[in-house]
Amino acid sequence: MRRAAYFVLAFLFLTASPCPLSAQTYNPKSIRFIATDPSQHLDTAELLRISGLQQGVPLSKDDIDAALQKLGDSGAFADLSYTVSDTALTIKLTPAAAQSQALPIRFVNFVWWNHDELVQLLEQHVPLFHGTLPLQGNQTGEVEEALVSLLRDKGIPDARVTATPSSDSPGGDMNAVALSISSPQIVVGDVRFDGSVPAVTEKLTALTNTLADRNFDLREMSTALHDSATAIFEDAGYLDVKTNPIVYSTPRKDLGGYVIDIQVPMVPGPLYHIGNITLHPQPPLSDAGLRAVLPFKTGEPASAATIRDAVGVLAHAYGDYGFLQARASANLDKVASNHTVNYSFTFSPGPQYHLASIDASELPTELQQEFATLWHVTPGVVIDKDFQTNLRETLEKLHTRMGIFVAVKRDPEAHNVVIILQLHKLPGVSTEPADSGAPLPSSVPPPEPPVPSQLPQMPGRRHPR
Repeated sequence: MRRAAYFVLAFLFLTASPCPLSAQTYNPKSIRFIATDPSQHLDTAELLRISGLQQGVPLSKDDIDAALQKLGDSGAFADLSYTVSDTALTIKLTPAAAQSQALPIRFVNFVWWNHDELVQLLEQHVPLFHGTLPLQGNQTGEVEEALVSLLRDKGIPDARVTATPSSDSPGGDMNAVALSISSPQIVVGDVRFDGSVPAVTEKLTALTNTLADRNFDLREMSTALHDSATAIFEDAGYLDVKTNPIVYSTPRKDLGGYVIDIQVPMVPGPLYHIGNITLHPQPPLSDAGLRAVLPFKTGEPASAATIRDAVGVLAHAYGDYGFLQARASANLDKVASNHTVNYSFTFSPGPQYHLASIDASELPTELQQEFATLWHVTPGVVIDKDFQTNLRETLEKLHTRMGIFVAVKRDPEAHNVVIILQLHKLPGVSTEPADSGAPLPSSVPPPEPPVPSQLPQMPGRRHPR
């Protein structure tokens, strides 16, 4: 254990004696501990235990110095001072700055114990520990050493434990100290979902394969299993699904590390179906036009995934009329009595966009000239479905072994767009003259456009020259 530096700021001997100071003895009627920070709670019984002092027992200066050294070694206090007389020994303590910033602890992969059990065990081994740790100071090292000792008692020699600041989300504020077994490695083993239904079996299997052999983190694994499994069931229409407490097995030895098997009890609940579908269209689309593109109909399973798809599809229907900022939203009314869900969709078309210009300057000169010969649309036209189809068909007529795709630069104030034509090498397609006589593919999907757009990607058709 490291010895913490501390300062005895003042001491007062009220009884004179011809003996050396170290031999002076006192019989204080009481021993008191006072914190310089009024908000700091002091546990007198615990401080007496740590310091080795006892009420009503004669003390020498050496006894007092030794007691203060033990308190200083705890890392909880920056400065200590005392006064002593036959009436009382009063010890004044200034909490360390780090101690006042102590954070709750989180046990990452100590599955041999639950959280409360470990806290109680550590309280027995580490002075002044009560479930929080400062980011600096001796106490963190003492907790690490105590956990190593507990693992050794479990038959895990040479274990290493690491304490690191932790947050609830990436980039979030540090709000806990995470204590993890950094060696040996603790990984996820077999994951079994109880209560599964055939509609979700395939996706649950894919989830278990994704989680297998990951470094085990109790919080992250619990969240991933609960959220992912719930989403899979809801996407299949089981909207009342519940996850019972997850069961983690005692770690089993596997080569140089340990494996934790996991059992996830699921309660699917009833399968919900789609009840009424209400649309509140805005011009130029009608109720019938919007229903024609809906990816579901009444009576089908009420999948959470299809609702997400439907919102995008319905907004895109307005994009076909040039409303490139159209938004659709859905309101769900779940009826538990008959296990149905009623959907209501509303729409905000936003402004209609027009063509400002087409920038073909990034194409080779010969392709610019060929495009100019084929394209006869003037600026100002609405960027609707007919325009998009015309542009796609024109690009497919260009002679190139490269892929042409469309990037769109919007002007949200003028409500127009500049279309930029770009040329990229297609995977698996040579730009050299063909020497085998084999035809080149007529349609290869181009890369994703760098600027999001409701305009479709438009590959050019490749022709041997």
